[in-house]
Amino acid sequence: MSERPFMQLYVSDFVGDTLQLSTEQIGAYMLMLMAMWNAGGTLPDDDVKLSRVVRMSLKKWRAISADLLTFFERANGEISHKRLTKELRKSLVKSEARAAAGALGGAAKALKTRGESVANDSHLPEHLPESRNQTEKAGAFSSENPSENAKHFSRRHAPEIARRSSGSSSESAAENARRSSGSSSKKPLAFARPPGWHQPKTHTDAANTIIEEILNHDSSRIAAGDEGAGRDVLMLPAIRAR
Repeated sequence: MSERPFMQLYVSDFVGDTLQLSTEQIGAYMLMLMAMWNAGGTLPDDDVKLSRVVRMSLKKWRAISADLLTFFERANGEISHKRLTKELRKSLVKSEARAAAGALGGAAKALKTRGESVANDSHLPEHLPESRNQTEKAGAFSSENPSENAKHFSRRHAPEIARRSSGSSSESAAENARRSSGSSSKKPLAFARPPGWHQPKTHTDAANTIIEEILNHDSSRIAAGDEGAGRDVLMLPAIRAR
């Protein structure tokens, strides 16, 4: 495709300038203008080549060329058209201006897009807790100075370490006390036994021992003048062993 895909035609001027030409001559004239536009403004001043442009035989071209060539300027073995050259220059200027504007617009858009991308990549949302924690951790554990990292870690985490150690000691002490208490609670209780007391061998011996103690206790109360003495003896028929 040609770099100049269209040619501006002033219809009124064209019709007015070609009134004296025949239909065949007007067709040949239009073909010469279009070929000159595509060629960049000039055509060779050669009858053989021009006859090919207008699609006529050389004889026919030479018969009509005298009237057509009056619309062109002839110089240095080439022919040109004053009005066509003017319009061609205007078209070239507009085309170059559009190309330059497009290049500037594309460059500006590329710079803007690149700037936005850099701004988005460099911005860290520090208001987010996770991002802030990650930043602090990265700064605290820098590999440039290991000794400073150790000091920083100790100062920062000393309260937490002490609290956990204290909690562990308290839990250990409580666990030991609980175990000691549990162990002591399992020991059998020791009761004071009266002198001369012996472990009964059977249920009958135990019952008789209880009766004997009640009788002794009641006798003591009678000797002491207790008015309620003797009542405990009423229980003996019910519990006496047989």
